[in-house]
Amino acid sequence: MKRKNDSHLRQYGKEDLGFLDDRMQLLETVRKIIDIELERREVNPGGDTHPENPPPEDRRRTPPDPPHRRTLWQRIVSLFTRCLP
Repeated sequence: MKRKNDSHLRQYGKEDLGFLDDRMQLLETVRKIIDIELERREVNPGGDTHPENPPPEDRRRTPPDPPHRRTLWQRIVSLFTRCLP
């Protein structure tokens, strides 16, 4: 009985590898189609696809400073000073 299960698993493994091979061939075909289309459009892969609309220039803007947060000690002191008359 054990051998029957092993052969059954091997069959699924072969089917899985066949499926994987088919997918890899499909991906390779898609890559070729994309490369052909990019060459037809004279576009550099990984290049700037919209040179007429460049990204905004970095003007060395710095983010605003975060608001000042009181320390724990400052909060404790203010709690006691508020309670005093």
